[in-house]
Amino acid sequence: MRLGILNKSLSGDSLQAAFDLARQAGAEGVEIAYSTTQEARQLRRWEEHAQAVSAMAGDTGLAVPSLNLACLCGAPSLIGSSDVVESSLGLVRSAISAARAIGARVVVVPFFGKNAIEVERELGKAADALARLAELAEEAGVILGVESTLNSNQQLFLLDHLGHTGNVRIYFDTGDSLAHKFDVATGIRDLGGERIVQVHLKDVRIAEGAPPDFNVALGQGDVDFRAVAQALAAVRFDGWGILETPPGADPLAGARANLKFARETFVSGPITS
Repeated sequence: MRLGILNKSLSGDSLQAAFDLARQAGAEGVEIAYSTTQEARQLRRWEEHAQAVSAMAGDTGLAVPSLNLACLCGAPSLIGSSDVVESSLGLVRSAISAARAIGARVVVVPFFGKNAIEVERELGKAADALARLAELAEEAGVILGVESTLNSNQQLFLLDHLGHTGNVRIYFDTGDSLAHKFDVATGIRDLGGERIVQVHLKDVRIAEGAPPDFNVALGQGDVDFRAVAQALAAVRFDGWGILETPPGADPLAGARANLKFARETFVSGPITS
């Protein structure tokens, strides 16, 4: 497994600062999250943006494994009214073009927040929207990574609806999976290595009567990362693990500690006894 880190886990100051910190921390790549409308506007000018990102990646020697459209979660972007869906599809298409120009393999399409799939009708709308994007993604050599609150059976249903296209796969999140009361390792085994395109390595602390607490370093919460490593090895997952961790008071020190934990857990090989 290659290890990258989300830019928001490093620095909110600038994307260049995040790349510089990722290099110093020892990451192999940076996943770029577009969390706000302002950040998403960069993708509308995707040629200019791709050139700037490629320069940062080249200067630091880091890869850009994925572009994350977190901004879609602020509205029912791919499950709502037709005009909202059309606008959101345009943004995803721009992200696909940018990813191709940058050399990013994955565009993350999240279904959280106001874009969360909660009823069967929304699942159908999400599937239809993804189907309209799949051909363009295939032509660009880009994979759409679907990140959601769905259980593994629902995720498999979604992929079945799309005809098992290799250009729409599941982006698995360890912390969100546990926060939604799923067995993390079982979910990985149910999906299998071919259907999981990348993994967000994220921890969470669960306490009865309190909301999930994601403000924890890897190994300090309730995710059983040893079981996760064993499950990923069992399904022969060979993609990127992207750290989605809190930056804390010292983002560089935090990133180094989290990368050390991830390297010992996933890259050195899971403990089997």
